[in-house]
Amino acid sequence: MDSIAVNYKDKGVIFYNLYTREPHAGQDQSRRHNNDQRYNFTNIPQTKTYEERVDYALQMIKDFNHVRPIMIDIFGPDCVQNGLGGSMPNSLIVIDREGILQLWQSWANVDGLREKLEEMTKVKK
Repeated sequence: MDSIAVNYKDKGVIFYNLYTREPHAGQDQSRRHNNDQRYNFTNIPQTKTYEERVDYALQMIKDFNHVRPIMIDIFGPDCVQNGLGGSMPNSLIVIDREGILQLWQSWANVDGLREKLEEMTKVKK
C-alpha cells in the first residue's frame, strides 16, 4: 500500500492506515514473505488496550518504514473495524473528497484499489 500511496500522492490522493488489531497475532507469516522475520508474530499477542494498539502501531511504522499516517481504532461496538471494516483486520475503504464511499473491500485487494484510483483520478474531458 505504501508504494501505491507514493504513486498517487501527486494526484491528490491521501492514504491513511487505520490500525484496528493484529491480523496475525501469534502466527509466523515469515515463510509467506521470503523468511522476513518482521512477519514472525509468534510473540505478538492480540492487543487488549488502546495503549497497546498505539505501541504496536508505532513499532509497525519503525519495522516497515510506513509513509502513511496511522489512525488507531477504538475498542467496542462503535469501532470502525466493526462498522465499515466488516470485522476484518485488513479491510480497505476509499472515500472521495465529498465524503462519499467509493470502494469498500472486506479484505484489501490491491488490483481493485488501483483500478478504482485510476478511475477516480483520470482527467475528465
